[in-house]
Amino acid sequence: MGIRRAQSKIDWQNRLPQRTWPRKLPAIGNSATEGIAIMAAQGTAVKGWQGQFEAAQVARAVNVVCMKWGDRYGAFWVNRLFGMVKRNTTWNVRFVCFTDHADGIRPEVECQPLPEVTFDKKLGKYWPKLGLMAEGLGGLDGMTLFLDLDVVIIDNIDAFFTHPGRFLIIREWKDPQLGYGNSSIVRYFIGQESNVLDKFYATPPEVIVETYDSKEQNFLTKAVDEASFWPEEWVVPFSIACLPSNRVIRFFTTPKKPVTGKIVVFYGSITPESALRGEHQRNKRVAGGLHLRPTRRRFGPARWIADYWRE
Repeated sequence: MGIRRAQSKIDWQNRLPQRTWPRKLPAIGNSATEGIAIMAAQGTAVKGWQGQFEAAQVARAVNVVCMKWGDRYGAFWVNRLFGMVKRNTTWNVRFVCFTDHADGIRPEVECQPLPEVTFDKKLGKYWPKLGLMAEGLGGLDGMTLFLDLDVVIIDNIDAFFTHPGRFLIIREWKDPQLGYGNSSIVRYFIGQESNVLDKFYATPPEVIVETYDSKEQNFLTKAVDEASFWPEEWVVPFSIACLPSNRVIRFFTTPKKPVTGKIVVFYGSITPESALRGEHQRNKRVAGGLHLRPTRRRFGPARWIADYWRE
């Protein structure tokens, strides 16, 4: 386990040859003074999440991170997420993308190599997310907000930085009584949850399959010491908040912008891109009849998404 733990503390500078990784000032901020404030907050010697939380409130400084690996998501997903964050916060943000392919990502985004997590492939593909819990992640420190690439920010997100709590995650909408989280939006403090990786490597894969349904977000929610959930009115799922539950009626429905919510979360086969077109993802087939397959439509185009999901 010691060897595997050491793998999570890799030499971040040597993983990706495509770009260099300067410790530059954050891209989101209105002055050099703001940038200095961020670096000061991230370099604080304060120990414990409470002290780091208070330091972040004083400096109004936070890390916002995302991950991109493989070929499912292109660079424009990162660029649009950066644009949405920039437009919807008054805080000083250091925006970092952990990726295996940095080409095409706008220069204001600080790209770093993916944290290394060794896992059995039969567990699925999302377990690299656990690498975000590594101590010393990418030279970062302090309060950090992780966002999936396929979220759409529709309102100011400052409250995600001021809400108290050590580890905050979305309450999973399916079977909420189980107490699991959805890891599309997670706020935590760098290094404070590094024991998650120890627990992961100490847990046999068959136990993860049986107990956590092979889902990293289920394991993560139970592995951290103090998990809390975001207020339900802040984070809304597109499939529930914007669409009727009846799939036949959906076919004749144009999704409306949610009445409440700061961030819209997409899961399953629907993405902001496919919702904007009003189509099912092109590599899937719509269930429910041959007459639906030529267009692959599931609902009318949600054109309001274009107002928010942009650089």
